[in-house]
Amino acid sequence: MVMIQDTSMSSQIREKRLMQSTPRFVFGKLHINSTMKAIVSFGIIVILLLVVLLWFKFAKAMFILLVPTSVSVLTVMAIVSKKHKLVWPVVAISMFHVILSIYALVIFSFYFFFKPFYILMVSNWMFDTMHSTKNAAFYSQSLAVYVFLTSFLAFNAWQAHVAIHYIEHINAENEEEPRQLHQPTIVTVNKPMY
Repeated sequence: MVMIQDTSMSSQIREKRLMQSTPRFVFGKLHINSTMKAIVSFGIIVILLLVVLLWFKFAKAMFILLVPTSVSVLTVMAIVSKKHKLVWPVVAISMFHVILSIYALVIFSFYFFFKPFYILMVSNWMFDTMHSTKNAAFYSQSLAVYVFLTSFLAFNAWQAHVAIHYIEHINAENEEEPRQLHQPTIVTVNKPMY
């Protein structure tokens, strides 16, 4: 009786893949690769919109976009080259934005509850009005600020979560490939003992 035992990683990898599937995002619809590509595409679109806005309103501040542009370029390189180290800047900038939005929420909440006249003053300056008391416009503008900051916080936390899973996914893919090449196949021959 001859038994061939396949010790190559390919069969073990197939079994492992059946047991645990790769993570899916966007309500389980997108694979991790597609989700990361969507995040990078969204980031590039936002950067281009900011370039246009800054070009017309405040061209001298365009150098500020060097950091997000660099992070986007590094992320595209990470997706193409499958190098997990190039994804860490996305995690870093996402966590920076999370901390920044929490800080902005705390400061805006302080002014909303304790110093609302400062918000009224800025609102009057921005919209060329002369409101001296809280009104419907004050509350709707404050709600818009809260919604923007909260959604910015949630998006960046989710982006960091996806980026960390993408790093794990790249590491898992990179670990699978080299081990497949040089694994021996063991042939066991059992002689019947009469």
